[in-house]
Amino acid sequence: MEPWYRNIEVLLLKDPALAELVLRCSDPEELSFGRAKNGEPIAKRAGICLHSSYDPSREAAEWLKTIDRDPSAPLSVLGLGLGYHIKALAEAGFRGAFIEPDPAMFRMALKHLDLTGVLEQFEPIVGVPLDKLRRSRRDLLAGETIAHPASMRTSPEYIEELAGYARSLGLVRKGGLKILLVNPIYGGSLPAARHCATALKQLGHEVGVFSAESFASGMGFADRFSRPVHRKNFLGGMVSFLSQGVEMMAREFEPDLVLALAQAPLQQPELGHLEQMGIPTAFWFVEDYRVLPYWREVAPGYSHFFAIQQGDFPAELARNGVRRQSYLPTSAAPDIHLPLELSEADRLEFGSPLSFVGAGYYNRQRFFRGLTNYPFKIWGSDWPLDLPLLPFIQRNAARIDTETCVKIFNASDINLNLHSSSHHEGVDPSGDFVNPRTFEIACCNAFQLVDRRGLMPGLFADDEMETFADMTELRDKIGHFLARPESRQATAEKSRNRVLGEHTYLARMEELLAIMIGEFPICAEKQRQRLDRREAFLTEMSGLDGIDSILSRIPPGKAVGLPDIYRSIEISQGELSRTEKIFLMLKNIEVAQEVAG
Repeated sequence: MEPWYRNIEVLLLKDPALAELVLRCSDPEELSFGRAKNGEPIAKRAGICLHSSYDPSREAAEWLKTIDRDPSAPLSVLGLGLGYHIKALAEAGFRGAFIEPDPAMFRMALKHLDLTGVLEQFEPIVGVPLDKLRRSRRDLLAGETIAHPASMRTSPEYIEELAGYARSLGLVRKGGLKILLVNPIYGGSLPAARHCATALKQLGHEVGVFSAESFASGMGFADRFSRPVHRKNFLGGMVSFLSQGVEMMAREFEPDLVLALAQAPLQQPELGHLEQMGIPTAFWFVEDYRVLPYWREVAPGYSHFFAIQQGDFPAELARNGVRRQSYLPTSAAPDIHLPLELSEADRLEFGSPLSFVGAGYYNRQRFFRGLTNYPFKIWGSDWPLDLPLLPFIQRNAARIDTETCVKIFNASDINLNLHSSSHHEGVDPSGDFVNPRTFEIACCNAFQLVDRRGLMPGLFADDEMETFADMTELRDKIGHFLARPESRQATAEKSRNRVLGEHTYLARMEELLAIMIGEFPICAEKQRQRLDRREAFLTEMSGLDGIDSILSRIPPGKAVGLPDIYRSIEISQGELSRTEKIFLMLKNIEVAQEVAG
C-alpha cells in the first residue's frame, strides 16, 4: 500500500477534486490484480491483461523505443492501464497529459505502482465524458496524441473515438476545406450563421455562403394574401425555390461539405441530390425541438444532425430516421461580444441596476411583474405596451440590434436572463438547453442571473454562473448581488474565462468539422489534395520577385491557382509591380484565346 499513500499525497496537491473522486470510488469486478513473472504488479480487465505478464517494465521500455517524437513537445496519452508506459515516458523526459475514462482504473494504478514522477510531469484527466473532453481540452487533443494499445482493447469505444477525434481535429486546424454555409432567411439563428462563417474563415477554410436572408422581403410578400392556404402555398414555393438554389450553388462551388443552420431553406429532395453528389451535409439545430417541430421533416435528410438539447431528443431523432447526431451547444463570438469602455451618454441610456434583453414571451410578461419595485429596464420586441410593465419597456418595444445588446450587457449591474416559454408562468422546470444570451453576456465580462437549466452544469461550474429557480430565489439574489459589486465582477470574470476557453463559435466549428471529417473520410482526402496542390503551386511560384505580396492576399486555406493570383492583383492598391503586370498580361492572353476559340 506504500505507493498508494505517496501517490495520493501528490495528487491531493495537484488536483484535490480528482483525489476526492478516486478516494470515493471502489474497484469494479471486471478489474483484477495479479503479479507478473518478475513480480511486478499487473492488472486484467474483462480477462485482458493490460501489461506484459512476464516483465511489464521491459515491455514499456521497448514500447518507448517506438515513440518517434520530440520529448520537449507536450504529449497526450490515451489510456492508463497501471501506468508503466507513461512512467517510461516520464523517465525519458516527456511531459503532457494522460486520459483515462475509468476512475477505478486510475485508483488501481495509484494503489500498485509508484506514479509520483508521472503525476509531476503528466496531467491526469480521468473520468471525463467524451463530449465534455472535446469542448474543454481541444488544444490538448489537437497536439501530439498516442494511444495505449491494451486500453484500445479494453475501452475501445472511448479510446478509439477519442484517438480518431484527435486526428480529425488536427486536420481541421490545417484549414483547406471548402464549406458551403446555408443561412436561414431570418430569425435568431441568422446571426449565429454569420458567426459560423467568420469562425470557419478564421480556421483557414474557404467558405461559400448561400445568403437566404436576401430573400426575406420576398417571404414577407406572403402577408399580402388574406387566405392562410394561399400564404402557406406561397411560402412553400419560395422555400422550394431557395432549396433548389442551394443545390445549384453547390454544383457551382463544389464544396467538401454543406452546413445549414436552423430554418435554412434546404429540403429533402435537394438534400438527397447532395448526398448523391458525395457531399456530406450537417445541420445545426439551434432551436428548442419541443417548440419548433419542423425538424421532423428535414432532419432525416442530413448526414449529421447537431442539436443544443439532449435528454429525450436523441431518441426522438433516432425514431425519425436520423443516422448520426451530436450535442453541440450554442456559443458566443468574442470579437462581437466583448467588454466595452462606454461613454457617459451610453451608460446613462443603457445602464440600469437590473435589465433584460429579449422578446416578450408569455412567461417573461408574467414573471417580470414581480420585479416592478426595482429600477428595471426591458429591451426587445413583442412586449405589450400596457401596465404594469409599460414604464420599464424601452424604445417602445423596438427590436434591439447586436451592437446595442452588447452595450446593454456592459452597462447593466445585473443582466436578467430568463429563457422563453409560451405556457409557463415563469421558469420552465424542465428547461434544458442554454440559450446564446448566456454565453454572450458572459463573454462581455458582464454579470447575469439566469434561470436554472438542465444542461448548465456541463457548461459552467457553480461559481461561474449564478442561477435561480423561482421569484423568491431571484429576488434574494438581486438584493445580494446589487450590494456586492466585487462578487459580481469575480463571477463575471470566471464565466468569461470559461466562454473564451470552451464556448466560442471557433470552438464549436472545430468540434463540428472534426466530427464530420471523422465520419466522412472523403472530406479529409479532398482537403489533403487541395493542400498538396497549394503547396506545390507555392513552391513553383516561390522564385518570382514580388510573389509573396500577391499570395498574402489569398486566404490561407484556399487551393491556389492562377485565377486566385488574378483576383489578388485586382484587389491590390497602389502601383503594380513588374510581376503583377506579367500576370495581368497572361490573363489578357487567356481571355483573348477564349474569345477567339
